[in-house]
Amino acid sequence: MVDRFKAMVLRMMKVPPEPEPPAGSDGSVTIFRASKRFFQLNLVRWGFAQISTLIGIIVALTFLRVGAFGLEAVLARIPYEDLATTLVTAAEVLGIALFIIQLPISFFLVVLDWEMRWYIVTDRSLRIREGVVRVKEMTMTFANVQEVSIQQGPLQRLLGISDLRVRTAGGGAVSGPPAKQRQQEAHSLHIGYFHGVDNAGEIRDLILKRLKQLRDAGLGDPDQVQTELVGSEVETMAGTLLTAARGLLTETRALRQSAGG
Repeated sequence: MVDRFKAMVLRMMKVPPEPEPPAGSDGSVTIFRASKRFFQLNLVRWGFAQISTLIGIIVALTFLRVGAFGLEAVLARIPYEDLATTLVTAAEVLGIALFIIQLPISFFLVVLDWEMRWYIVTDRSLRIREGVVRVKEMTMTFANVQEVSIQQGPLQRLLGISDLRVRTAGGGAVSGPPAKQRQQEAHSLHIGYFHGVDNAGEIRDLILKRLKQLRDAGLGDPDQVQTELVGSEVETMAGTLLTAARGLLTETRALRQSAGG
């Protein structure tokens, strides 16, 4: 039943299926997923957010009912006291009902956010897909990768997980407070994250190994190499045609001179 409900939600939100592997040989495809401890960390954050919201609701209701400027004192000063009282009570009930209704929905979104994270690495490139409400997919070729680093906060260190950061050429340096930097990187097309993995060192070593193999072979980006080869063939053909045209022009001139003589 849970799987059926999950499939229905994914169809309704038009979340794409499992992503296709990026460019690379079939035998080199390696798939990584976010750790279960990453889900547990997000679940704790979700729990704190729900508790904070509940406390806010309780404080608001208490302030209205028994505060110095209580609800009865406020409503006594305005016309249609009964109607106003009914509307305020309805708003309170609606707020509590919405809070209860969103609990299973937001919890399920936390589960899907963890399950729908894909990190795929081949011998030429990598692909990152994440998100449910807003799906984000990024593909990077190793020929453009400039930096691979591991980031780990205190809670991540406690849980034994970390984030792998991959940066490609073309992305300018981010500046400002840490919060602003994270926001800039989240929207950058040149920085990708393997969020919440428990084997960041293994993934980093794999990427660096394949990057080294690619560069040691002197190939760079295979697509770029293929483009350069095609361009070289075109230049060679153009040179051959130019030489033939010059030869034909020389013979034509020689024939004219012979005819004139």
